Amino acid sequence: MESTSYKERRSRLMENLNDGMAIIKAQGHKQRSHDTEYPFRQDSNFKYLTGFNEPESILVLTPNSETKTTLFVRPKDELAELWSGKRMGVEKASELLEIDQVFPINDYEKKIAELMVGHKTIYMDIFNNSKEVNDILSKCQNLQFAKRKSKSQVPQGLSNLRIEVGKMRLIKDQNEIRAMKMAAQATTLAHKGAMAFAAPGKNENEVQAFLEFLFKLKGAEGTAYESIVAGGNNANTLHYVNNNMVLNDGDLLLIDAGAEFNLYAADVTRTFPVNGTFTAAQRDVYQLVLEAQKASLAQAKPGKTLTDVHKESVKVLTDGLIHLRVLEGTLEENLENENYRRFYPHGTSHWLGLDVHDESPYINEKFEEFTFEAGMAFTIEPGLYFPATDATLRNELQGIGIRIEDDILITESGHEVITSGIPKEIKEVEEACKADYKTFL
Repeated sequence: MESTSYKERRSRLMENLNDGMAIIKAQGHKQRSHDTEYPFRQDSNFKYLTGFNEPESILVLTPNSETKTTLFVRPKDELAELWSGKRMGVEKASELLEIDQVFPINDYEKKIAELMVGHKTIYMDIFNNSKEVNDILSKCQNLQFAKRKSKSQVPQGLSNLRIEVGKMRLIKDQNEIRAMKMAAQATTLAHKGAMAFAAPGKNENEVQAFLEFLFKLKGAEGTAYESIVAGGNNANTLHYVNNNMVLNDGDLLLIDAGAEFNLYAADVTRTFPVNGTFTAAQRDVYQLVLEAQKASLAQAKPGKTLTDVHKESVKVLTDGLIHLRVLEGTLEENLENENYRRFYPHGTSHWLGLDVHDESPYINEKFEEFTFEAGMAFTIEPGLYFPATDATLRNELQGIGIRIEDDILITESGHEVITSGIPKEIKEVEEACKADYKTFL
């Protein structure tokens, strides 16, 4: 699979716009509190089409014009750069980004109407910012009035750009795969380090701090999403992010955390004993979840679907719940009635890439599932959750929450688990828990 340049991506997108044009905005700064902002993180689609990592920028694609690509960027400003860092500016952007024409961002308002002429539809993120959508609709209306006696085509409506770019993002090129593997390497180091570091009496936030330190030590920019570090019954809250409780001897620790490299995400979950040794009940449930993941992995190959992957996990988990005497009745009855959902309420997989839940479609124009092709990436993450408050469960099962998640890349002949270096067999996990965490520094 060859690497694709940003220019090639823009060209491919324009081929699919059907006499339309596209407007793609960079992410802006987001206020955290008075006079402070959250760390800047570029909009994924803007990054995918430009590689440019500055805010207050807009890319406009106009395939029916002589000048097909236009970029608006912040101009050079010595005072602003003194406070907030260097800007590429118009001249350097023209030189480095392979864009037909580059203007200062303040020129956008007066030039966008000119760029609209000759195009039937405007593709943009129509659900993200109603004010921006209304502004564009107003410009379309004004342009239609101004050109009512002209033979020039002007936009008649809006379409959702995310769908078109999302389809492109389904299949990763070599540069994208390389970035995802770098994120996976940092995530591998950090999860192994966390297994060694965690111990009874430590706080969840101590483990989180060590884990995220190792992300950066390995070269990642930071986290791809908010880390979940959930000891004991906290693991039964699927998106637990408080990460502030003391770890207890005899409990499990579920960590769902992934690094980000060049904006590409890893997404991994491991569950392991705080004291380094599984109890008999923990071992039984853990092995069941692991077998479910292995069954799903067998479906990760070209021609299969995410539903095929999910069905395998559901079947193995449901059968296991019957053998654990958590569910009663036959396998067929429990599957038909979805009784497993009480203990396995989420799906098994989601797309992975520039976003941890990558913004690619799951269903095509014919309302059929996308089948796997080489270059597609996704997670496989079965789990079982037995809340401590569920009095119908045997005592030894109450409070157990286990999820095992890996990142999968479809290849021509099957798949590659790009996070396979993180221990998940019971013996390997217990050995990793006994390692000296200082060796990871």
